[in-house]
Amino acid sequence: MQPQSALSIAAIIPTFRRDIYLLQSIQSLLEQTRRPDEIIVIDQTSPEDQDSETRLALGKLEHSGLIQMVHLHPPAVSVARNLAACTAKSEILLYLDDDIIAEKSLVENHLRNFHDPEVHGVAGGCITPTDKTFYPVPPGFTHRNPVWQAFYHTRFDRPLQNICFMAGCNFSVRRESLIKAWGWDEHIINYGDRDLGIRLVQAGFRLDYDPEALLTHLAAPTGGTRVKDPKTPWKGYLRCISIFYLAFRHLSNNPNMFIRFGLWRGARFSFLLRDNLLRPWRWPKELAAYFFALAKAYRWGLQGVKSPFRICTQVRNKK
Repeated sequence: MQPQSALSIAAIIPTFRRDIYLLQSIQSLLEQTRRPDEIIVIDQTSPEDQDSETRLALGKLEHSGLIQMVHLHPPAVSVARNLAACTAKSEILLYLDDDIIAEKSLVENHLRNFHDPEVHGVAGGCITPTDKTFYPVPPGFTHRNPVWQAFYHTRFDRPLQNICFMAGCNFSVRRESLIKAWGWDEHIINYGDRDLGIRLVQAGFRLDYDPEALLTHLAAPTGGTRVKDPKTPWKGYLRCISIFYLAFRHLSNNPNMFIRFGLWRGARFSFLLRDNLLRPWRWPKELAAYFFALAKAYRWGLQGVKSPFRICTQVRNKK
């Protein structure tokens, strides 16, 4: 069993137009009882969208060796997460959002789980400033199939072993296991954590849940992939593509879930989005975009996972 002190860990933060929140997130990592060996920030914010004070603060942190900045353009969260996995030197990768405040023992508690060499990934606990509720585990939850767990998961009040869900804002994984499972699917803009959790389990890797590996998710109203942000480069139909793609990949054998988590959820981000419902002249365009997204997601579903690690793994297996 490998001692905790022998394991190295990289905290990874993809960020896009969330300067104030990003600095808070980094500061909470610097105040950990066990600091990460690396803090890698994948910065997707263009210079014109970043204020000078933030650039100066990030530059000082990077110059002091406390963080590593990697720039990516255009913004693409799954690409950013794969890029970080390529950049990191640590054995454990801790993926975090750019609008979180980590509890002081977050890193320590994630690493504690990897004492067990059979653990390959850990989903941490997540609360918000307005909702700190944890829920009892439903009877038989861990015996349900991976897809059901991935689409129904919530905050539970006790640790669990052999789970099939994760959250991209607070999830750690052995770097080697992530690469063997082909990493993050770069077809996906949103909900890539659901897809990755399912694929890790299907590849034979064990995931655990630890509510003590806790952070507060601030859920910033702007930046990131927020569709309601007027400056976002992503329109609702682009989120639809991710939703439909996940449905074609994982829900095609379950009509009820395909409708609920595919067709219905996609509609809520296109023609049923509140801003569109209140503007009838948008309906024809939004409906056309909805069906365009459905067709594109179907084609992507036939292609399967898009990832640089998929190519590397296939080449290695052929040899």
